[in-house]
Formats: sequence, C-alpha cells, structure tokens
Amino acid sequence: MQQYQKEFIEFLVQTQALRFGEFRLKSGRTSPYFFNSGEFNTGKSIERLGYYYACAIRELRETPTLVFGPAYKGIPLCVSSAIALRQQFDMDIPYTFDRKEIKDHGEGGWLVGQEPTDQDRVVLVDDVVTDGATKIETISRLREALEANVTGLIIAVDRRETNSEGGDPIASLEASTGVEVRAIVNVHHILEHLSDSHTNKQFALKKEDRQNMIAYLAKFGIDG
Repeated sequence: MQQYQKEFIEFLVQTQALRFGEFRLKSGRTSPYFFNSGEFNTGKSIERLGYYYACAIRELRETPTLVFGPAYKGIPLCVSSAIALRQQFDMDIPYTFDRKEIKDHGEGGWLVGQEPTDQDRVVLVDDVVTDGATKIETISRLREALEANVTGLIIAVDRRETNSEGGDPIASLEASTGVEVRAIVNVHHILEHLSDSHTNKQFALKKEDRQNMIAYLAKFGIDG
C-alpha cells in the first residue's frame, strides 16, 4: 500500500465519510461499514479529495488528457481532480461534466467544460461502482455521441464484494467496456491499515468492527 492510500484511509475516518456499525445497503445487505462521499462538503475536504484522485489517475496505464465527472457526484470530483493535477503534479488537464437534462438555450448542449474529441483519452471520476450499469451507460453515451476514447475510471472505494448475480462488478465493467478501473483504496486496504498495530489510535479499528468486516467479506467478498 502506498503512502497516499494510507493517508486517504485516515482522511475517510476523519471526515466520517467512512463509518462502522450496521448499515442497510441498496442491495438489501446489512453492511458493517458505509462509505458516503457526501461528507466531503467543505473546501478543505474536497481539495484534499482531489489530491487522492489525482494520485490514482497518475497510476493509470494510459495518461488521460481530459477528466470527466458524471452528474451529480462526479462534478466536484472532476473539478478538484483537475486542480490537484495542476497544482501537485504540473499536469494541466481540462475537465468536463454532463447535465442531467440537455440545455436548449444559451450555449446549449449536455456538457459543461471542454468537450472531448476523438483524440482525447478520457478518465471518469466517480465515488463507487455498485453493479456497473450506470457507468457502462455513461461510457457508451460518451463514445457514441462524441466518439470519445474513454480509457479509465477512478473510484474512491472498491468494496470488493459480489453483485446480485454473484459476480465481480468491476471485472465485468472492465470486460464489457475495455476501460481500466482503479480504486484509490479497497476494503482490504482499509481493514489492513486500520488494524495495523502501528496505526494512530485515533484511527484504529475496534475489535468488534474488525470481526464484523471479516465475517461480511467471508460471506459476500470476491476475495473471501
């Protein structure tokens, strides 16, 4: 695990974007942990979040030339990522995001920011992948409407658990689109770092929470 990933995990705990307890998921499962990107709601936190996304973007096999954020959660992500790439890594990469509804006045259209061309390598930034269907739809739309070359997708946390069909949603997404998917961290990174004896006590995982996570992953985890 790289240093920025360890820092990101502690950042998740600090901002309470990552919580432990008992949470009912959209899938109907009861999870011992929950990630909520809506907690990144201050200038300081969204600035820092952009840095972690930028770190992950730099590790993609193909260096992107445009950052795309699907509405709505992807909008602050693409902006903060573009800022971090420029400030931290001297990479001045444009960004764009879509509208939920096409604008029929003013500049019009369904995109805000720089419109991708068939020469661009586009990276999507979003919070999580659940079943992958929404991401596949977004990628298809970009490819069909703009002939955009979508090459990467960055998410914050990979839960590493099966979908409703018992498969790996990220592997399925990569196979069906040819897009490289990378998470800043996955649940095993979280479990490892917060269980480490050298971890600051402020971030240390309680024994009960650790046991519950292990049991949950044994039941639903892809790697379990």
